Amino acid sequence: MGLTSSLKKLNLNLSDLEAILADHSITTVTDNEGIIVYANKKFCEISKYSEEELLGQNHRLLKSGEHSDQFYNKLWTTISGGRNWDGEIKNRAKDGSFYWVKTTIIPVMDSQKNIKYYVAIRTDITREKQMQEKLLHAEKQLDQQNLSLAAKVAMKSSDIVKNERLATIGTMASRIAHDLKNPLTILHTYADMLTPEILSKLDSKDKEKWFRLQNSIFDMHRIIDDVLDFARTSEINKKKVSFLSILRLSMNHVRSSYGIIIKLPENDVTLNCDRRKIEGVMSNLINNAVHALDGQGEIDISLSLDSEFVTIKVKDSGPGIPDENMEKIFEPMFTTKNTGTGLGLVICKSIVEQHGGNISVSNNPTTFTIKLPL
Repeated sequence: MGLTSSLKKLNLNLSDLEAILADHSITTVTDNEGIIVYANKKFCEISKYSEEELLGQNHRLLKSGEHSDQFYNKLWTTISGGRNWDGEIKNRAKDGSFYWVKTTIIPVMDSQKNIKYYVAIRTDITREKQMQEKLLHAEKQLDQQNLSLAAKVAMKSSDIVKNERLATIGTMASRIAHDLKNPLTILHTYADMLTPEILSKLDSKDKEKWFRLQNSIFDMHRIIDDVLDFARTSEINKKKVSFLSILRLSMNHVRSSYGIIIKLPENDVTLNCDRRKIEGVMSNLINNAVHALDGQGEIDISLSLDSEFVTIKVKDSGPGIPDENMEKIFEPMFTTKNTGTGLGLVICKSIVEQHGGNISVSNNPTTFTIKLPL
């Protein structure tokens, strides 16, 4: 059907539409069923369809998938009810590209108030929409950056407060620990000297009490050493040394029992490290594993290396660390033991990081993993 015959059938007078069908507008006219009977040059340009391809078609030809069925149903209900509709529509052109148009659809009625046709007048707002999307994306990114920055500031502030508090605690604890160190050493020395003589005169119950006293002295020494290590800020003194020699020395500071088997690695590696400090790390981790086993189980210490790192693993067959404690395990003052300062693992982490390495923990089975650079 040609343009002229279509307009005549609808009793349209082009002169009556001159104000509406201005050259700058993207305009179509459809009959009362929504079939396109007129499309101006601007509409053909933006849709990339020719006039011949558009005539006789429904606007569904241009659906982009952006809008829901409810959107189109509401639009049709509005105009078929004789009311104007205003809104923004995203359409798909013939070549698959998308464009946005700000649209006004006007129902035109005859003298009996029956709808004769619909006139749609549009303005291209694609660039504005693209700019709006870019601005929204930039705003979203900025919000995310602000949230991230706020979280970092809060974390840093918390760390500063924590470090200041720990520094004060460390100074006070160091003074107290120094004051206790000397009398405790005397007590430990005399207890060791008297052990053979006293044990020969004690019954089983009193022997148990004597061993408990010895163990308590051992615990107090370990606690004081932890506090002093935490308070010290000495630099590390690196030398090349055998890891197995460090491990054997650390075993002298491990309190074990007959029900616990400790497996040492068969291979060895030379570390460039502060011998005394790494010895302290290993004795701390092994003592923690002994404590977790509660008198029965197995501790496996393994050693592996690649071109960059030495990996040391201390694995125990204990019940594991509760999930809620996993994230707190390296926090100062956190401990699940009845005795202890909660500083042992903090000191271990600090020493390992001083060496340029890292320490982590995993469960099932509980495994502490240390990675040190070669």
